[in-house]
Amino acid sequence: LTLHANTENLVPSSAEAHGGVIVLRDPAGTPIAVLKVESPLSETLLTQALKRAAQNYVVGISIGIALLASLVLVWFLRAYITRFLTAIQRLASGDWNARVPYAARDEFGFLARTFNMMAMQLQQAFEEQERQREEIQAQNEELQMLYQQLQTAHQELAQLNRELTEANQLLAQAAVTDGLTGLKNHRAFQESLNSLVQMAERHKQPLSLIMLDIDHFKEFNDRFGHPAGDELLRQVAEVLRQSARAYDVAARYGGEEFALLLPNTALDQAVQVAERLRSQISAIQNPHAPVSASLGVASYRFGTAPATLLYEADAALYRAKRNGRNQVCIYQPEAA
Repeated sequence: LTLHANTENLVPSSAEAHGGVIVLRDPAGTPIAVLKVESPLSETLLTQALKRAAQNYVVGISIGIALLASLVLVWFLRAYITRFLTAIQRLASGDWNARVPYAARDEFGFLARTFNMMAMQLQQAFEEQERQREEIQAQNEELQMLYQQLQTAHQELAQLNRELTEANQLLAQAAVTDGLTGLKNHRAFQESLNSLVQMAERHKQPLSLIMLDIDHFKEFNDRFGHPAGDELLRQVAEVLRQSARAYDVAARYGGEEFALLLPNTALDQAVQVAERLRSQISAIQNPHAPVSASLGVASYRFGTAPATLLYEADAALYRAKRNGRNQVCIYQPEAA
């Protein structure tokens, strides 16, 4: 403690303290003494306090800078992640042009370039897939068109085959059918005669033949005309068709002459059939003139030829015509 003043007759009125100095004043306010307090310990404490304050200031500044840097980094990362999310969402929605705009040469730039390369490869793959899909679709459309054409051609071919089959059937039918009467024609009769004779010979079964001729047909045809004659032929043919069994063969042998082959039928049975035919023909209601027929009957003799049976039935027919017509005669060797 240091005192710098004349202290005689001193009555202090007030004092002021500034740092380590105390100023004493009289009642008039005039400084009368100055007291200075010196302490090495106080200076040390002050220095330490200042250091601590400086350190705290530096720490605060550092924390502030760190916080600011963190905020900037967070903002940057958020913006970068937002770019990535936006690009990913665009890719997910089918926008293959989505890219991450980042040009820096750092880790984020590497990641952005990698993503962009992946997006470009996906775009190329999608475009290639789309191109292949369009090609496949075009090929499918072409195949569909070809298939439809093939179906149409197949249907047309099937129709042609049906028409050809029908035409062949008609031709085959026409080849063995008499066009006027619908009975078997002469050619079909000869084939049936040969076949039935072979069957009768092989199985030793009876076979009979009736030959039929319309009486006075030439005069009828000349007098009433060919249309009337044709109609009479059809009427007689219908009588044969109605009388024939499923396995019998009724044929127009030629002109006004008809034939009826009777498999598995003996001579006496054939005579009954012939009499029934004669009676039914005589009952025909013809608008121009009465109708009658002469019939000859013969039965197959084993070991003889088909022509023999035909000859014998024809001989019996002509005997019926010579005997006055409208009758049935059987073959008799002595009368042939």
